[in-house]
Amino acid sequence: MAMNVFCLLWFGVAIAEDLDAVQESVSFQPAPTASTVQHGQEWMREIPRVQGAPEVQETPRVQETLGDRLLSELSIPGTHDSCALLNGFSFGYAKCQSWPLEQQLNAGIRFLDIRCRHLSDKFQIYHGVIDQKMSFQNVLRICDDFLRKHPSECLVMSVKEESSSEGVTRTFRETFLEEINPWKNRWMISGKTPTLNEARGHIVLLDRVGNLGGLDWRNMNRQDDYQALPEVKQEKIKQHFVSRASAVEDGWFLNYCSGTVPSRFLNPKAYASIINPFLLRELRQNRSRTLGVVVMDFPGDSLVQQIIQANFQTSENELQRSED
Repeated sequence: MAMNVFCLLWFGVAIAEDLDAVQESVSFQPAPTASTVQHGQEWMREIPRVQGAPEVQETPRVQETLGDRLLSELSIPGTHDSCALLNGFSFGYAKCQSWPLEQQLNAGIRFLDIRCRHLSDKFQIYHGVIDQKMSFQNVLRICDDFLRKHPSECLVMSVKEESSSEGVTRTFRETFLEEINPWKNRWMISGKTPTLNEARGHIVLLDRVGNLGGLDWRNMNRQDDYQALPEVKQEKIKQHFVSRASAVEDGWFLNYCSGTVPSRFLNPKAYASIINPFLLRELRQNRSRTLGVVVMDFPGDSLVQQIIQANFQTSENELQRSED
C-alpha cells in the first residue's frame, strides 16, 4: 500500500514537473509576458561593445568591453515560419507561432524566417499553400517601426520563395528590390557578416533564393531535419550545439528546433511541446557556450530569455580568461 502511494506521488510530481517545463518553454498565448518584454526588447544594447561606438549609450553593465562581435558570434533566438499564425485547411500543420511578429520582436526574437509567395508582382506571406493574410510590406513596416524605436537592435531576416508564383511579369528578385525600396536604407545586403555595431538599426538579409545578394544560405552550418522523430531530433540539436561550441573559424550556425511527424500525428504545436522543454533543459545544463541561431516554433518566455542570457554568460567567461 505504502509503495503504491509512493509511486502515485512520484508520478504526480513527474507530471507536474513536465507541465512546468512545457509552460516555461512553449507559448500558445498571444503575447509574451511583461517581464520577457522588459528583458528582451533591447537585449542587444547590453552586449559588450567597442568604446565610442556610435548611436548606443554605454551602460554601466558593459563599461568593460570585449570588443566588437560578429553577428554570427552571438546566441540569437529565432522563429521558424515567423508569420505562420494561421492554420487554414492544414489540419493544424500550418501554424507555427502564437506571438504576432511585433510581439516576437518585443520578446527578443532577432532571427526571422519570412516565406514570400510571388503573386501579381507582389509578395504575400504563405506557409506552403496556406495564405497567412499578411503582406511582405506589412512585415517590413513592423520591422522598421521596431528598429526606429529600438536602434540598439538588429534583425537577421531569411527570405525564401514559398509555393508557386502566379500572375507575375518579373523575377522574384526584381519584386524583392521594389518591395524593400521604401526602406532600402534599413537593409544590409552583403555576403559579408557584419559586426553587431555595424548591424544595429538594420535588417541583415539571409538569402534563401540565391540571387538576392545577402548572406548565402548555402554557406550556413545548418541543422534542419524537420521530419526527424523527436528523440532523433534531440540528438541532432545537441550535436549542432557541440559543433558550434567547438568551431575554430567564424561562421553561421543555424539550429532549427522545429519539425513535424504526421505519421505520429505530431503537428508543429505537438512537436514543440516535446522539443522545447528538452531544449530549455539542455541550455540550462550547458550555460557557458555560444549557441548560434536557435530557430523555434512556439517558443516560451523562459526559453527565449535563456538563449539571450547565453550571450552574457559567454561574455563573462571571455572577460575572466582575458584577465588571467
